[in-house]
Amino acid sequence: MQAMDIQNVDVLGFHDVLVDLLSSLSAVRALSEIDNLQGISDKQLVREALNVLISNQDMERCSFFIKTTEDELVNLTGLSSNEALTGQTENYTPLTFKMGEGVIGLAAQSGELQHCTNCVSDSRFSATQKAFMPGSIISVPVMALGELFGVLNISHPEANHFSDWHIRLLEIYKNMLGQMLSNFRLFQQMEQQIALKTEHLQKALEEATILKQRFENLSMIDSLTQLYNRRFFYTHASKALAMSKRYGDTLCVLLLDLDYFKAVNDSYGHNNGDLVLIDVAKVLTSQMRESDIVARFGGEEFVVLFRKTDCANGVVFADRIREAIAALQWTFKQQDVSISVSIGMYCMKQDDLQEQGENIDIFIHYADLAMYKAKSSGKNQVVVFSEDLLQSTEN
Repeated sequence: MQAMDIQNVDVLGFHDVLVDLLSSLSAVRALSEIDNLQGISDKQLVREALNVLISNQDMERCSFFIKTTEDELVNLTGLSSNEALTGQTENYTPLTFKMGEGVIGLAAQSGELQHCTNCVSDSRFSATQKAFMPGSIISVPVMALGELFGVLNISHPEANHFSDWHIRLLEIYKNMLGQMLSNFRLFQQMEQQIALKTEHLQKALEEATILKQRFENLSMIDSLTQLYNRRFFYTHASKALAMSKRYGDTLCVLLLDLDYFKAVNDSYGHNNGDLVLIDVAKVLTSQMRESDIVARFGGEEFVVLFRKTDCANGVVFADRIREAIAALQWTFKQQDVSISVSIGMYCMKQDDLQEQGENIDIFIHYADLAMYKAKSSGKNQVVVFSEDLLQSTEN
């Protein structure tokens, strides 16, 4: 009978050992399966690790104290068995310990596990903790990236509750938690570096785009008048011709040449001549619609393309420009100076576009003939191209 009792005790003892082993393995496995580190904080990661631990072990409460830059241990997060079971959060007052203070502070200071089997009689249990007196506590330091990250603390209301199994488990668990926190910190650092490099790359791309735009502007903009230049005009006029040919629109090309501009340069200097060109450019810009194109063609010549404009309206627009330029006034060397402009205009119809295609040069040539007719007819006027001008040139 006595032998049978001993055998039963051995079986029961083996059963307890097996249960402890399986619980420990379950906790370790569950911790190793925490792999979603993106977008979470230190606190969230540690709380998840505490939830894994308390769900697989007979513990009343788990908590984690993180080491601050002031060498204090501040309660980062905590979890009771009831909270893990119900999902409800309990209110409690977070504690803070100095290095070496109480069981938690000693674990941090010594770098070694501290096991308080009976907190009531253990001198390591500080007076600060008396209001939260558990029966037994284990505090283990957790290292991350070679430095103390904090202290993992587990407690139970009964004294002498924790066994060697708990100690062995926590030694393994704190190493795995430390490695996980190290990986988490490295992951955070990598994310920060990627974000910083991405920001620098984005800034470099923006600067490159600005430089590209600036160089494009330099190649397309006349530096003096800030109007588009000949290169821009040819590129965009060809596109405008293609669009007009496709949709059946009419266009007008104007070639403008300032009258007596050479006399202004000769009498008042090229700097004053530049001021005249700048002011004329401003007038031209103010007379343009959004769909129109105006450019400095070279020297004192300017070219304008009116889109979706028939000849009658083109003449009205051209004469308005002529009057606005004639109204300009300057004072150079104490003398009042004004200037006029001769404008030649060619009106393109669909027949022209079908016959001549999209060759802008021929239309500019026709406008040029009309402009010289305006010059020879007394200047300061608008002349529309006609076949007579072409015939007189051939003769």
